[in-house]
Amino acid sequence: MLQLPASELILWAIALPFIGAVGVALTGRWPNLREGVTLATGSLVAWLAFSIHAALRAGDTGRVVLAEPLPGLPVAFSVEPLGMLFALIASTLW
Repeated sequence: MLQLPASELILWAIALPFIGAVGVALTGRWPNLREGVTLATGSLVAWLAFSIHAALRAGDTGRVVLAEPLPGLPVAFSVEPLGMLFALIASTLW
């Protein structure tokens, strides 16, 4: 099984709901297909959340820096324990 670093998984977890929203908008005329896109997106987001959790347990840092517009002021995402718990619960609820 391909093991991606947590930083790539975080980026996918951010981008996937937007990709799913475009898919839902494009399939709006076909209710069954639209629901399939919704379920697939939700399942993939849950899988990503559990993959991020597994990467963190394996020792990955779980931090991605998108940009640094000013010196010492990065635009970054990092995974904290409480945030990871929320991500796991919220992704399985959907």
